[in-house]
Amino acid sequence: MNQNSQTSPRLKLGLVVALCALPSCFEAFAILWGQRHGLSGKALRDGLDFWAGGFLALNHQLPILFDHTAYQSFLEGIYGKLPYHLWSYPPTYLMLAAAFDWLPPWRAVFTFDAFSLALLALALRLAKKSWWFTAAVLLAPASLESVLEHQNAALLTALIGGGLLLAQSRPRLGGILIGLATVKPQLGLVLPLYLLRRAPAAFAYAALAATLLAAASLYAFGPAAWNGFIHFTSPAMSNVLLTGQPHEFSGGLISVFALARPLGLHPALLIQAAVTLAAIAAAAQTRSVPALLILCALATPYLHDYDLLGAALAAALIVEDRLATGFAPFEPVVLFLIWFGPGMLPWAPQYAHATPLVLLLLLASAWRRGGVAPCDSSQAPPVSPVSPAGQLPTPAPPGSTASG
Repeated sequence: MNQNSQTSPRLKLGLVVALCALPSCFEAFAILWGQRHGLSGKALRDGLDFWAGGFLALNHQLPILFDHTAYQSFLEGIYGKLPYHLWSYPPTYLMLAAAFDWLPPWRAVFTFDAFSLALLALALRLAKKSWWFTAAVLLAPASLESVLEHQNAALLTALIGGGLLLAQSRPRLGGILIGLATVKPQLGLVLPLYLLRRAPAAFAYAALAATLLAAASLYAFGPAAWNGFIHFTSPAMSNVLLTGQPHEFSGGLISVFALARPLGLHPALLIQAAVTLAAIAAAAQTRSVPALLILCALATPYLHDYDLLGAALAAALIVEDRLATGFAPFEPVVLFLIWFGPGMLPWAPQYAHATPLVLLLLLASAWRRGGVAPCDSSQAPPVSPVSPAGQLPTPAPPGSTASG
């Protein structure tokens, strides 16, 4: 392949990545405007919970974390009137938050954001992904949304996506990364059976890492943190799904459950349960890392725009493979929609209803086998005695992860 044919796809993809980042750039401007006009607490968004959780843990004030009225009063005592806030993570997440929250709020969340992006870049580089590939994932709209909302999608994608990419070649490291992802367990529902069947060594290290992390949180914060999680946090988050309140939490959901919710609570729960069980079963059978990342998103009822960073990584892996094997007719549109969608969701919330369907189409793309014949017949190889039609089979690239 000549230099021009190599540069052209890279340039086109670079322009697409830059174009897709524009909605998030406009959102960043709006947040900066709010911060400069005295709305610092609102501008911190979910980063306020990240900082408050670690701060209260470090200062031995965990009861405030598990009392909504006291927690809201604590935050509003610092920043004035705020939207609804709720601590929604297990005590293992406090281990992470406490590592940053000795800093003031803005420094803490920006340091955490930078750490998460650096870890994601490191995981992709360890998986032997190019700098172009790594930069594209870091600039994906879902990644930018995670930073703007000071959420943990980059961290979780580094742990789950990096862990899956490394599970075969470096099972110890891959398993440890996946085990640490239990700080947000709803994103890993499909992984245990896959690891147990396909990468038992990685499964063992994942289980060990998860156990040690839980034990460390019990040692650091005592049983009160786990009691609060079991008796307050977990029921509160279940209430978000069952009642749809508070709207600040349930209104941003883009899962299969959220799509089916207008049918009624019980039908939505049944549909989500069926999809989750099907995703777990499919994950146990597949060898495709992109498919696993998509199944992670489909399996959880609690999914937000920034959580699609794992699906964006899946799309990048599929594009990497298709540049060598060829795109099917529908694939570029699906890949674009899953990439661009998270950045558009704050401006066009209606896209949330299409997200599960786009994820299913992306899953079909991840499981598609074989290459696509080139349109330009001048590029066809000459007739050979082995292949009378003149078409030699295109071998899959070494280490390809996009096949089913």
